[in-house]
Amino acid sequence: MRTAGLDGLRAVAALSVLCFHAWLYGFDHPYAITRDSVFDRVMFEMRLGLVFFFVLSGYLLYRAFARAALTGAGRVDVRRYARRRVARIVPAYWLATLGAIALLWGGRGTPGIRLPAVSDLPLFAVFGQNYSLDTIMRLNPVTWTLCVEAAFYVLLPLIGAIAWRLGSRARGAQAALVASLIPIGLVWNALVHEHGWNILASKALPGYLPYFAFGMLLALWSEWRSERGARPAGPRATAALVAAGFGLVVANAYWHSIAAPRAVNAWLAVLADVPAALGFALVVAAVAVGGGAATRWASARPLAWVGLVSYGVYMWHVPLILFARRMDVLPAAYPLRLLVVVPPVLLVAAASWYLVERPLIARAGRRRPAARQPGAAATRQPAGRRGARAPAQLDAHAAP
Repeated sequence: MRTAGLDGLRAVAALSVLCFHAWLYGFDHPYAITRDSVFDRVMFEMRLGLVFFFVLSGYLLYRAFARAALTGAGRVDVRRYARRRVARIVPAYWLATLGAIALLWGGRGTPGIRLPAVSDLPLFAVFGQNYSLDTIMRLNPVTWTLCVEAAFYVLLPLIGAIAWRLGSRARGAQAALVASLIPIGLVWNALVHEHGWNILASKALPGYLPYFAFGMLLALWSEWRSERGARPAGPRATAALVAAGFGLVVANAYWHSIAAPRAVNAWLAVLADVPAALGFALVVAAVAVGGGAATRWASARPLAWVGLVSYGVYMWHVPLILFARRMDVLPAAYPLRLLVVVPPVLLVAAASWYLVERPLIARAGRRRPAARQPGAAATRQPAGRRGARAPAQLDAHAAP
């Protein structure tokens, strides 16, 4: 079941990343930008929408695993989980990659367009571009995050299986298991900084584990509350979560805007955007378990619709921005730039959702009939106690 409020949060994440790239690709040299004005600093911090996506993914995808571990009612069907993940991510990703090739392939030399060799294109088909210096951040640069997400999708069932084996009574151990991903990520970032490892290491899953972990911890807490029959948080508590969450995000952005670069700032290199990730987790918590005016905006119908098509927004906005720049129709003024970019991005994203993503998600979500052994008599499932949950089978629609 979809939640309009969570779709609204997806929209915020997707639109902030779009705003960041609309600003970034207005520079003559997008990879040598300056942040001299307050406006430039604010636009640069729109990049934090990416962190929001990772937190949302951790929360949405770990819920079924957390439910299974807390109740002991049944393990998540990993084959069904994998089938849904593939249907959700892969076909629309392949389509967007082909679109990026069609839009950008003749534009070599245009600022911002960085193309791989033809022989390297197969790496993009299998989310392998993050593992070669010849492909990472090329063609459609945002797809490096899909490689991180794909690696997380592979890791998640293993974590879920360990949590399930710990047992429903070992709740502290389950929380510790998920929480351990945070120091693992910080240690990885410290090693990258200390040894000067290249972009292949800095864009790898271990460095982003803390962001996923905050979402996963929230999923564990949310399922624990649900099992206890806890009431939704009141308006005041919800407002406090939203204020604290966005306060942490703003503080993280301000810290990054005034701090020395990561190359010489160990604290910035190691902690990265962990405060913002914690802040986003608090905002997701407010929407997931709270209510009132503080979160009502997230369920606004236009915002929720953008969240519905947010994967297409995320996958298509950079190729369309760069194509507009290649055609020399990208305005210099930032507001006009958004007016040129946003309508076609939403149009293509809607087509991706309604024609590709939604039909395939629905097909992958159908339960397949259980195979019957020849000659075996049909058996009935014994009724469980009233109110007991069915085995956790369904993974949620995740970001981006």
